[in-house]
Amino acid sequence: MRAHEQDREPQDSRRSGQRRSPAPSPHPLAGMRPGAMSPERVVALQRVVGMTTMGKALGEQQTAVPVQRVEDGTEAHSGKGAVERERALSAKYGIRIGPAPGTQGKHFSTALLDKIESVLQELPQEDLGPNEKLVAIEMDTSTGGSASAYDYETGTIGIVLPIIVGGIRAPQWLYAKFNKGVGWQRAQMDKGAMADYPGVSKKGDRAIGIGKGERQVLGGVPDVPAQGNLVEWVLRHEVGHSVDARVKWERDLAGQDHFGGWQSYEDHDVDRVAEAILESTGLTNLLPARESSSSITTLANILTLPHARKNITGEPNRLQGFLSRYQKHLPPAEFSARSAAVFQFAQMALAQPWTLPDGGSGVLDVAGRTYQVDQHNTWVSYATEQRRQYALSNYQFSSPKEWFAEAYAAFYGPDPRARDRLHPQVRDWFATLPRPVPEDSES
Repeated sequence: MRAHEQDREPQDSRRSGQRRSPAPSPHPLAGMRPGAMSPERVVALQRVVGMTTMGKALGEQQTAVPVQRVEDGTEAHSGKGAVERERALSAKYGIRIGPAPGTQGKHFSTALLDKIESVLQELPQEDLGPNEKLVAIEMDTSTGGSASAYDYETGTIGIVLPIIVGGIRAPQWLYAKFNKGVGWQRAQMDKGAMADYPGVSKKGDRAIGIGKGERQVLGGVPDVPAQGNLVEWVLRHEVGHSVDARVKWERDLAGQDHFGGWQSYEDHDVDRVAEAILESTGLTNLLPARESSSSITTLANILTLPHARKNITGEPNRLQGFLSRYQKHLPPAEFSARSAAVFQFAQMALAQPWTLPDGGSGVLDVAGRTYQVDQHNTWVSYATEQRRQYALSNYQFSSPKEWFAEAYAAFYGPDPRARDRLHPQVRDWFATLPRPVPEDSES
């Protein structure tokens, strides 16, 4: 998600194609040590970050144990080396924490290691060391965005320091303090989360969730818990992706109603999306049978990605040309209205509708299913009522993978209200250990 995570799939996947940007320039505040800041440097930091509310966090830092430096430049408290702590945690949990041996990777600060440990000690052990799909947790400085990620090819969680203002990245100690329940912090997270989605509101509270004490309605259900500290939530979420990969949840279980009722439509299945659009706009039975069948195939070709946007908005406009075949079967006003409805459906489905409070279901729901194009450029649909009743965040209903990772983060999170929002059968599934793994899961 962009501000909190973005999943990297295998290079041979059709959903891949994202390339890492060059490593960002060195952080201009990297040399500042919060425990020993002069007033001038505090003011400078506040000016750079652009948030006067940073004063509270800085005040807490002034009373903290003084920050020292170990030989490799990572932060440490009370003289305890962060490198040694990374090694100890790696041995304890059976996964590498920190850079790979022999590389120039960046080490975690004590502040982030505290968060990592607080999460790992609460998760089932079978999801960590014995999980062959989770190899490492490391700092990722190779990306130009703010997206931490689970890499499906390497089994690695890459933690990225978020950009807060003007390309400036949060230092590790500050990132460790970010909390999804604090309004201005959540707004910054959401702005980053929405940066990759053109044409979508950047006002916040759309991708990550709803904050503590707020009454914004998501899918008709108010007061979704904000799930606390951002780093801890990111880690739970990303570990969830590795669990999905291990137990083949998306392949075997995502289609069950209580798991969201997900269906994915690869290129050869887009006919089903075309049928849904024609049904929702009242165009299904207007043509002779043979012509109606070919119309479904033609519309599916128009909707097939990655060329769907051009087909809908370009010149010549293929979608408009397709709709003209219905013109002689309808009065002019009705033809215009139904054509407009088709365009509205297609355009909304392509415009990240999960960022809307109702997921765009007022337009995109057909027979109890909401259709959309996910962030991996795949047509998908889910059970509309499941979002209405059990959504944890808008982002949860962006794709099947994110549904699972959000549910995992909520189930193992500190706030029972988030866990209680899950469907009872979902809670039972997460609580059953060991989880069933299909026989061919290694294939």
